[in-house]
Amino acid sequence: MSLKTNIFEFVNEDSGAVTVDWTVLSAAAVSLALATTAYLTDVIDMVSGTMDNELRSRQLSDDWVAFLGSHYNPILETGYLSEENAELLHGAANELMNHDVITILADGIEALENGTITTDQIVELVAIASIANQRNLVDDAMLNHYFGFDGSDPFYMTVANAPADDGSGNGYAYAYGHDNTSG
Repeated sequence: MSLKTNIFEFVNEDSGAVTVDWTVLSAAAVSLALATTAYLTDVIDMVSGTMDNELRSRQLSDDWVAFLGSHYNPILETGYLSEENAELLHGAANELMNHDVITILADGIEALENGTITTDQIVELVAIASIANQRNLVDDAMLNHYFGFDGSDPFYMTVANAPADDGSGNGYAYAYGHDNTSG
């Protein structure tokens, strides 16, 4: 075979053409994927920036958290707390962030267990627990044990400083912005 014949046969041979076709198609697919990714990266950045601005500018609300008198019944029945003051306490507690609610609740339960909590602190703790219950921040069984939200006898009424009417009419007096935690 001559060189001319070898070149002619090489040019007319098509057994490797499929490999070349797949290589070209794969390169085209990869190029298309890279181009799409580059385009979508800008769009995703724009959308995430818009979402971030929208979420930061919105005032999220806890309007769905309602005053439930049943959460305060054991204290209301003693006469130590008026329903009006209970509603004010509830509103103030509802202004707290979830982290603060959980922290105050944990500290209050520890003080309940240790017997180092004052009567006014118990009343305030019930308001915090009511918010925690409605926001689903802690386990219902724990709240039911300590605060009797399921209708059971609350643990806080068994401690030495449990709210009680001493006949003086000087029960809990809520004053907005006043710290009643001194006892």
